[in-house]
Amino acid sequence: METFEQCSIAWQAIPYWNTGDPGQIRVTDGKFAPPGFITMSSQEEIFDVSLAQANGPTPDALLTEVMAVARKLAKEVDDDILPDLYTGAATNLGTNNSLQNLQDQLINARATVEDAGYRAPSCLIANTAGLLKLSQFSGTTPILKELLEAGNINALHRTSVLDPPDSNTRLVFIGRRRRIPQGAAPEASPGEEPVDIAVSLPPSLEIDGETAGGNVQFTARIRYALRITDALGLVNIHNP
Repeated sequence: METFEQCSIAWQAIPYWNTGDPGQIRVTDGKFAPPGFITMSSQEEIFDVSLAQANGPTPDALLTEVMAVARKLAKEVDDDILPDLYTGAATNLGTNNSLQNLQDQLINARATVEDAGYRAPSCLIANTAGLLKLSQFSGTTPILKELLEAGNINALHRTSVLDPPDSNTRLVFIGRRRRIPQGAAPEASPGEEPVDIAVSLPPSLEIDGETAGGNVQFTARIRYALRITDALGLVNIHNP
């Protein structure tokens, strides 16, 4: 669970809530007009562990295997969730990637989510090209800190999932009602946020049994649903 939390951008940036039913496959979408249901997604990684790894005098060999699988599981969840955040935003802003325009659009994004009631410091998810543009220098001074302050942003994540073939800027601006520090979304309450993750089966291991080769088969699995309860709390910024 710790490895998954440390490797998943979605888990660090978006609060989640446990439905309390490991077998649940649908969850309400959290919207008022009209309400609906979302089918939960499942991700899994099957792997084998030798008896020597499982019964070693120390758990190091087993933990190494499990942590590698947890990283893969986290990437699969990010690959599924992060593009939906980008396309699910109610507001789309273009940028020409100049320093002034980037600042203007971050402030415009801030104004958009604040007008929707999300006045706490926001979260920004950037693709690689976007982070490069945000990290430009003005003379000899890096301007990333100033841009984040202008946008009232206290959490920044970079992902390759949003990298398009043309390497243009792709940013997702997430409004928040609660002050959530960098990477602290797992401890935050999702109730008032514009987006959350419903989880029926948290990141966990299932012991499947012995294989024909004498190893033990495990499955790392998770069942979840991204809920965009208020698209007005999301803004995407892109270079056309």
